[in-house]
Amino acid sequence: MVKDSQLDQMAADMSLARQRPSFDVKLMSTFLVGDEESFKEREEGRAILENEPLFDKEPLVFMSREERLRHGIKVATRLIELWEEHAWSPDQFAAAVKNVDMMTPVTLHYGAFIPVILNQGTDEQVQEWIGAALSHTIIGCYAQTELGHGSNVGGLMTTATFDKHSDEFVLHSPSLAAAKWWIGGLGVMSTHAVVQAQLIIDGKNYGPHIFVAPIRSLENHKPLPNILVGDIGPKAYGGFSSMDNGYLLFKEHRIPRKNMLMKFAKVDKNGVYRPPVHSKLSYGSMVKLRAGMVSEAGWKLGQAATVAIRYCTVRRQFQPANLNKADAPTDAPESQVISYSGLQHRLFPLISVAYGLIITGFSVNRLFDEMTEQLASENATLLPQVHVLTCGLKSWGTRRSCDGIEECRKAMGGHGYSAFSGLSDLFASYIPSNTYEGDNWILTQQVARFLVKELGRLANGKEISASTSYLARLASGDTSSSFRVSKVEQLTDLNVQVDLFATRAARVAFELGQALQSGRAWSDLNVECWNASVAHTEYTVMRAFADKVEEVKKDQFAPIHDTLKMLCDLFAVSNIVGVSQASFLATQTVHAADLPVINELYRSLLHRISKQAIPLTDAFGFSDKNLGSALGRHDGRAYEALWEAVQKNPINQEKWQQETYETIIKKLLHRNNSAEPVEKAKL
Repeated sequence: MVKDSQLDQMAADMSLARQRPSFDVKLMSTFLVGDEESFKEREEGRAILENEPLFDKEPLVFMSREERLRHGIKVATRLIELWEEHAWSPDQFAAAVKNVDMMTPVTLHYGAFIPVILNQGTDEQVQEWIGAALSHTIIGCYAQTELGHGSNVGGLMTTATFDKHSDEFVLHSPSLAAAKWWIGGLGVMSTHAVVQAQLIIDGKNYGPHIFVAPIRSLENHKPLPNILVGDIGPKAYGGFSSMDNGYLLFKEHRIPRKNMLMKFAKVDKNGVYRPPVHSKLSYGSMVKLRAGMVSEAGWKLGQAATVAIRYCTVRRQFQPANLNKADAPTDAPESQVISYSGLQHRLFPLISVAYGLIITGFSVNRLFDEMTEQLASENATLLPQVHVLTCGLKSWGTRRSCDGIEECRKAMGGHGYSAFSGLSDLFASYIPSNTYEGDNWILTQQVARFLVKELGRLANGKEISASTSYLARLASGDTSSSFRVSKVEQLTDLNVQVDLFATRAARVAFELGQALQSGRAWSDLNVECWNASVAHTEYTVMRAFADKVEEVKKDQFAPIHDTLKMLCDLFAVSNIVGVSQASFLATQTVHAADLPVINELYRSLLHRISKQAIPLTDAFGFSDKNLGSALGRHDGRAYEALWEAVQKNPINQEKWQQETYETIIKKLLHRNNSAEPVEKAKL
């Protein structure tokens, strides 16, 4: 390939952007993955994985959907082989799966099937099923959503009717609308499913319960009698192409009584039903899935930000605006795209959001583990709080992450639309997170209902949860006074930042309560519910971020405290003057006259971040293979990588072009051979 100075300049720009970071990048990477042991496991696993050609992302863009699905099965198989070859622990295997960053048909085997059995099964059931699942003698999925019902779990139509005479449950899909649909891993791969179905005993419906159902023969993998199962086909934007989302219809499919997961609810051989101590204990499995999505949203956004900021660092367009054109040398370099304030405004706050989500994920996981310990003894005290916490964070986090990924693509200009940017597949495969595990708009109503209940408890002098303690400030009756900002230093105080987000969240919740008291129907308050959930969740992230910044002062991560504080400041201020400005102004939490001062701090933070943007994204720890992006190359040689990727395009191969010419193009070009010569034809 011909070399030129522009290509070398790109590599030099990237190298310069990494010089003299203000923090220890490796220490920050260690912080983001949790601890030194997790960091070591990631790096050791990566050294193994990156020697596996099967895990290269570059060839995927040329594959059909059928080829991608088959490739996904091969990836899953190879990962399992490596697990066994290297005797990885479950955590090491999970780290390897994250490192490969390819969705496969067994993703939900580990993410849902196994966790649901562990959380909802008795000791005997765990012993029966988990050993087989971990040895991959069976592969499972989680069959909840139906063609006719998604968010409304209570309305699921699949039934599990108890037959006392045979001591069996009869699984049945009473209509086409009852077909299980969208079930990841079901279309081709799974041999078993954990199934949500309405429990029917002696004609009485006890609501949805969970059952383990064999789906395919363990001998030849064919569907069992009375089972209709298959793949639902391609998804939007070509996303999830390596995942076999499937459908499932039961025709009076019989399973033993012991296949109902009975850790909490129980049915004996006489058909006597014993309900769980708490009616929502089975929600624990759904909460787990959403809990894991909090930090995932941060990592996905971090992946996109890494690619976009690297590319915008080496991409140059236009001469500097302050350059005297008459005096400028003809070979003066153009400006780095990342130097433009518009790009900094679009990209740098996304770094703070990614860090904020990852940090909030730490606290969510700790609370989830505490809740799990409680649930083991049938204590559901924390369940409502964790349920609402994960509802809000899943809704807010996936939306901000998906919007951010698309903003990163747009910030990269025309080349961002190339599949070789690595962002098209990332977006296509992550965008459904807005709807799976609970539609984002529906989840915000769950948060809003909880907030209204908390307002009622507060009004009646009862104790409210720690997560909504900010509502107590409403007791003073002050719902309109603004925090006045006279100098930027006020807004760099963590306590002030948290107080601002808390005040705004309390007032938005108060407005929702007032609307209900005025007689407006709940169904007419969807937007108000959304606003209350967003305000509550942004407070939650702000609180977690600020707490972590204070916490690291006292541990091994103290050297990165100042950098985390800078990111925390940017998260706070970018929300106040950016995406949530209207809410802060409408609730009179912030005074409009103070926006110039707040914007002054915002611009200052963008300037500070600009000097550290590459190290901050390097700290996410993505390798070039993780990113699968020609434009986000670590060494900055984006154009060379893009050229090399394009040369592998099958369409550019002589055989393809010749066949296409002979069978199609030739007919078009020579269709009028019997007519007068082209140069004389009348146009």
